[in-house]
Amino acid sequence: MVHPMTHNPFDSPHDVSDVPTATEVSSSSTDHQPRKFGFWSAYFLVVASMVGAGILTSSGYTLHDTANPAGLMGIWLLGGILALCGTVTIAELATILPQAGSDYLFVREAFGRGAGIVVGWATFVLGFAAPTAVVGRLSANYLMIPILERWDFGGMEAYLEPAVATLFITALVTIHSLGHRESGGVQVASTLVKLSLLVGLVVLGIAFGSGDWAHFAQSHVPSSSEFFTLGVGFIYVSYAYTGWNAAAYVAGEVREPERLLPKSLIAGCATVMGLYLLVNVMYVYALDPQKMTQLSYGEVTPVAQLAAEHLFGRGVGGVVAILLGLGMLASVSAYTLSGPRIAFAMAMDGAFPKFAAKLHDKRGTPIGASIVQGAIAIAMAWSGPFLDILQYTAMGLAVISALVVASVFPLHGRKDLPHPYRMPLYPLPPLLYLGFMIWILVTGLIMDVQGMTSKTPELPTTLLSLLTIAAGLPVAYFLGRKKSAA
Repeated sequence: MVHPMTHNPFDSPHDVSDVPTATEVSSSSTDHQPRKFGFWSAYFLVVASMVGAGILTSSGYTLHDTANPAGLMGIWLLGGILALCGTVTIAELATILPQAGSDYLFVREAFGRGAGIVVGWATFVLGFAAPTAVVGRLSANYLMIPILERWDFGGMEAYLEPAVATLFITALVTIHSLGHRESGGVQVASTLVKLSLLVGLVVLGIAFGSGDWAHFAQSHVPSSSEFFTLGVGFIYVSYAYTGWNAAAYVAGEVREPERLLPKSLIAGCATVMGLYLLVNVMYVYALDPQKMTQLSYGEVTPVAQLAAEHLFGRGVGGVVAILLGLGMLASVSAYTLSGPRIAFAMAMDGAFPKFAAKLHDKRGTPIGASIVQGAIAIAMAWSGPFLDILQYTAMGLAVISALVVASVFPLHGRKDLPHPYRMPLYPLPPLLYLGFMIWILVTGLIMDVQGMTSKTPELPTTLLSLLTIAAGLPVAYFLGRKKSAA
C-alpha cells in the first residue's frame, strides 16, 4: 500500500520514506479496486475519450477563419504527433505507478504532495467535469438540429441544450455506478457506434457524396496573421486530441498493466490520429472553404452535420446529426468512468473528502466521486455559451497535461521504482510536447488581451482556466497542514 505522506505539501518529493517501493506499487491498487479491465476496455476508453466535441467542431472554426485546407490538415497532423509524444510519456508513467489516480499520482511522486493536489483538483474539474459538460452540450446540440427545424419552443431553445445534457450526464453517472461489467459494456458498445458513424461518414461521403476535390486547391501558404489564427485553431485541435491518457486513469483496474497499458494507450491514440485526418479530408471534400468564411460561428459549429448535408442533402444531414449526437454519448461515458478515479485516489491520500474513497459495497465502484463529478458537470453545462466553455476547458487541459508530462523527468531515473516500459527517444517526446503547450498558453493569453481590449469585451477564458488551477493552492496548503497535524 502507498504510505500516506506526512511532510509539508511543498517540500521536496524525494524523501525515500514517503515513496512506495516497487512491491508496494505493484500491489497497492489491488488492495482497493479489482483489476477487471482488459486491453479492449482500456483501448476503447482511450478512443472514446479522444473522439468527442473537438473533431465535430474545431475544423469548422479553422475553415471559417482561414479558408486554408492545407493549414487545417497541418494543425491536425501536428496535433496527432504531439498526442503520440504525450502518449508514450504517460505510458511510461502509468507503468511506473500502475494505480488509480494518474495525474495526481504522477505529479505527487514527481514534485510533492502539494503540487499533486493542485493538479488533481484541476484535473477533476477541468479534465473531466468540464469536458463532460462540453460534450454533453454538443451532443444535445446535434440532437436538437432536426428538432428545432420542425418545432417552435417559444423562446425556450436556449434552455433545451443544457437540459438535455443534464439528462445524459445523470443517466451515465447512474450506469457507471452499477459495476465494472456495466461500465465496460457501455463503453465498448457506445464507442463502436460512434466510430462506425464517423468511419461510415468518411467512406460513404467520399465514395458517393456530392463533394469536390477542387476545394483543396484553395490551399495556400499562410500569411503572418494567419499563422496566429492557425495557432488559435491548434488550441481547439489540442483539445480534440485530449484523452490520449485515458487508460492511465483506470490503471489500478487494468490487468497486467505493465503490458496492456502501453499497448492500449498507443494503439488508441494512433487509431484516433488516423481517423481525425480522414475526417478532415472528408470535411474539405464536402465544404467550400470560401463559403465557410461567410457563415457565422454558430452555423459552422456542427461541422460534421454541415458536411453531411452538403454531401447527401438536408434530410440525410438531419439523420446524421441525430446519430452523431447519440454517438457522442460515448465520450460523456468515458469521462464519467475515468474522472472519479482521480477523486478516489486523492481521497485515499487525504487530499479529497473521505466519501470519495467510498466504494460500493457490492460493486466496487467509486459511487461518491461519480456523483460529485456529475454535479459539477451539470453546473458547468448551464454556465454559459458553448464556445466559452470549450475555450475555458481547452486552455486548462493544455496546462494540466504539460505539468503531468513534466513529471516524467524526475521519475524516469528513479531506481526505487519499477520501469517495465521506457519511451523511445527520451527525452525528445516530453520536451516537444512541453514546448508546444507553452506556445498554446502564450497564444491563449494573447487572445485574452485582444478580447478584453476589443469594442465588445470577451470572457478571458485562458485567465479563468489559470485561476481555476491556482485555486488549488490554498486547498493544497490547508490539506498539507491538516495532514501534518494528524
